[in-house]
Amino acid sequence: MLKKSFVLFAALALVACDRSKPELEKTLKQVQSISAEKDSLLKDVMQTSQFIADVNTQLAQVRERNAGKPVQGKDGELESSMTPTQQRDAIKTKIAELTKRLDESETRLNASRKRVAEMTANNSSLAAQLAAYDTTIASFKSIMDNQKTEIAQLTEQLAAAKAENVVLKQEKVALTQEKTQLSGEKDALTVERNTVYYVIGTKDELLQKKIIEQKGGLIGIGKSQVPARDLKPSDFAAIDKTKVSEIAFPKADKAYKLVSLQDVSALDVQPDKNGRIKGGLKVVNAEKFWAASKFLIVMEQ
Repeated sequence: MLKKSFVLFAALALVACDRSKPELEKTLKQVQSISAEKDSLLKDVMQTSQFIADVNTQLAQVRERNAGKPVQGKDGELESSMTPTQQRDAIKTKIAELTKRLDESETRLNASRKRVAEMTANNSSLAAQLAAYDTTIASFKSIMDNQKTEIAQLTEQLAAAKAENVVLKQEKVALTQEKTQLSGEKDALTVERNTVYYVIGTKDELLQKKIIEQKGGLIGIGKSQVPARDLKPSDFAAIDKTKVSEIAFPKADKAYKLVSLQDVSALDVQPDKNGRIKGGLKVVNAEKFWAASKFLIVMEQ
């Protein structure tokens, strides 16, 4: 509508000046050219503004991804096809394209102003239109300057998002390492907690290895056997108390006695009144049986 009014106004002005038909046609073409230039530049400015808005939206999505929030796509679906890094690369490409487009628009703006000035140089009737066009160009120039500022801000935001992602990656690596370390420590503690030791032998064998010692008695008579103070795991067989519940004795025809302090009430078969038991041990309550000591000493009678 603005374009048609502009052309009509120019045509009426030319008729009033009683110009020839060729001059009228030339002037009309010049007016149409000026209007077309303005419309084209306005379209560029609007497209650039929309482009900047789109980039701002994508940057917001990257920030939300970095914060661990779900990002909604255009159709309400989660945009999971691109990682934050891929999105930043895409935005970087768009910002470069945006900068190029703005530079081209500014070049066109200057060239357009020059062409319009040349068209109107010898035509006083188009002076008013040229002044109006100058005002439009000034407005476009102001918008483009603002867009340049926005592009600079987008570039800074993109750099900030990248730095933020680097920090998040470092934190993730640190957390993963910490989790792995804690998991390893937990596994080691579990193994240590569940590992118990047992040894079976004659009194002489156990005394020789300093696994037991004798106390009490009178003149070498009536001494009792007790676990030594410093027991070495290397002198015992190691088992997992949560997995091994039965320990067989090496000699089926011999009776054995527990020298260590395990709770025999946690056994399937209790020792006799003299504390002896045959065949082997079957533990029915591991926690209770091994609570007093993780070293089981079984002596052949």
